[in-house]
Amino acid sequence: MTTRKKRPPLGFLKTTLLGALLVVVPFGIIGFALWQVTAITRALLGPVFEKLPFDSASIKTCVIVASLLLVVLGCYFTGLLVRTRWGLRFRRWIETRFLEKIPGYKMIRSLAHQYLGEEGETRFRPVLVDLYGSGTKVIGFAVEDLGDGNIAVFLPSVPAVTLGQLQIVPATRIFPLPASMHETMETLTMFGEGTSELLKPR
Repeated sequence: MTTRKKRPPLGFLKTTLLGALLVVVPFGIIGFALWQVTAITRALLGPVFEKLPFDSASIKTCVIVASLLLVVLGCYFTGLLVRTRWGLRFRRWIETRFLEKIPGYKMIRSLAHQYLGEEGETRFRPVLVDLYGSGTKVIGFAVEDLGDGNIAVFLPSVPAVTLGQLQIVPATRIFPLPASMHETMETLTMFGEGTSELLKPR
């Protein structure tokens, strides 16, 4: 009588790789880029602050604060620039050629647009879902229109809104919420306090 050898479970490995590709890698790239910009700024500002009548500890603190301030200002003015017509074209070119090739970038971009209340973003929009057709509705986020009359909806847990489950729901059972993603997530993290504000017509 032969016994088949059990294969080692791959669930842990798949989960680890998925988390790395969708979360750790994109944020790691962004963090590394910011760290590099800050390091270059510190190298440029260091000689200037060394001529000031401060001790070494104060100089280091001033350099770090000035570096971070320049990074923030750089991000702010870059944001203003990409809102112009030429800036928008350049941003689309950069996204198409480089950024969209980074794992998880599209998801992070969509979440950021929704969180900031930008119009035109259709993914992760807040919705009410009549999940089983019983009239009892749950709050969720429409992720994708599947094109066959169904919509993929993410139903977050409360108060941990980054956890939840994905459901495929008929479009007829989904009703848009007159609220932003920021307002909806804030309500869910507060155990539903403020739900009446989410449901008010606007």
